[in-house]
Amino acid sequence: MTDIANEWTVDLIKRSAILHAQQCFANLTNEETDILAGFLQERTYQANERIVREGDPVDSVYFIVKGHADVRHVRYVDREAQIESVATLKEGGTIGLNDQGFYSLTGRRTATVVANVEMLLLRLSVAVFHGFSLVNPHVSRVMREHAARILGAR
Repeated sequence: MTDIANEWTVDLIKRSAILHAQQCFANLTNEETDILAGFLQERTYQANERIVREGDPVDSVYFIVKGHADVRHVRYVDREAQIESVATLKEGGTIGLNDQGFYSLTGRRTATVVANVEMLLLRLSVAVFHGFSLVNPHVSRVMREHAARILGAR
């Protein structure tokens, strides 16, 4: 088994680029993006290791730097639980974030995500982001405007 934590590291420039590539963060200033990038935590996962579990609280979002993962959802057929693979997430993808921003109507994970191979992810705590947006009023405004544009387009 490889020690991917030592082989893969993500510098501040790459972290900022990863954030800026997401629509919901695209209108942050470079300074805001760099500060937020400093809050990202590197996490490594081995093949077949669970990253998030369906039904758990959404306490963070993840940015996939290396590797790919399987998205699994439990569905019930005649009262029997069946786990089905519904998607594959690849490098550049996210867990818990979509074009609209932080994604969860209930505050709970809507699927389980399991690493298919060794993976490197960047984790952003929702609590840390909330604190960051309280300290930086421009961030809160940008996020509200982004949400309004998305919701207005529907």
